Amino acid sequence: MDEPVWPFYVSALLTGGAFGYAAQRGGFCLTRALSNLYLFGDATIVRAYLLALVVAAIGVHALGALGLIEVPIRPFHWVANLTGGFVFGAGMIMAGGCAGSTWYRVGEGAIGAWVVLFGFGLGATTASVGVLAPLRRRLQEPSITVGGAAPTLPGVLGVSPWVLIAVIAAGAALLVWRGRPEAEHGKWRWPLTGTVIGILIAAGWWASSFGGSLTGITFASNTGNALSYPLVGYPNRATWGMVLLPGVVAGAFIGAWRAREFRWKLPPGWSLVTIFAGGLLMGASAIVGEGCNVTQGLTNGATLALGSLTAFASMWAGAYAAVWFLFLRNPQ
Repeated sequence: MDEPVWPFYVSALLTGGAFGYAAQRGGFCLTRALSNLYLFGDATIVRAYLLALVVAAIGVHALGALGLIEVPIRPFHWVANLTGGFVFGAGMIMAGGCAGSTWYRVGEGAIGAWVVLFGFGLGATTASVGVLAPLRRRLQEPSITVGGAAPTLPGVLGVSPWVLIAVIAAGAALLVWRGRPEAEHGKWRWPLTGTVIGILIAAGWWASSFGGSLTGITFASNTGNALSYPLVGYPNRATWGMVLLPGVVAGAFIGAWRAREFRWKLPPGWSLVTIFAGGLLMGASAIVGEGCNVTQGLTNGATLALGSLTAFASMWAGAYAAVWFLFLRNPQ
């Protein structure tokens, strides 16, 4: 008798719904976080991101210690992680939103988010199975291992992951103490946002086990697959990550509707080319760098994989380069 399929769909939709609701209510977006930081010195949303990473790291390692999950460690393809992360960071500034926030903005009624996602899907498909696939494979060839395994930050430093998490958590506690928990009108305060998102990232690892393999909450290859699957049948079946995506939209819609923030929003006509190009860059570079800001920065960053943390840091650098080029190099 075949196994029931309802845990597969229910776990993906509920996880996506919870993430979409929390991200929408907290305005959780790396593009906005870094733009506010680089342009105005406002670290409010950055604090939420760092807090989410700490909470997720605690949750992932606790689940592993309890034997509930055995999380795979992402390989350290250093050239791909650096280049893919840098281009992704620049692309999200052009697109006006990162991978996860673009999906939840669909649920808010943002028409431009569909343009970004279409570009993202095209870019991801091109890099995964299209004309950029040979370049992607070439960039992903250089690899660094430690003892024949993918390196983690505590492994390289020779310390327990709990020691490192405690140090990082102490730094996060300092941020919480020094930063006033302000919020935009109608949005959650950043400590609540960071805590809830972090818990969901950790829970996503366990929930994805109902999909047959541990992937956690991601928005990279599954976004590309959401385009290629109905068009060319690739992959040959819907994955857990693909089913997650409509859940994110639904959860964001519920959050926006309850807060009376849902409205159809058309982007200025001149911006369509820019945001589409940003989506293309994000999609292709997410496949090259093996993840987006959520996939590498939070979901796999929580495992303290060195490759994921490197890609995440490179995204910050790429975002700064784009902000400087577009806004800061010629101050008025």
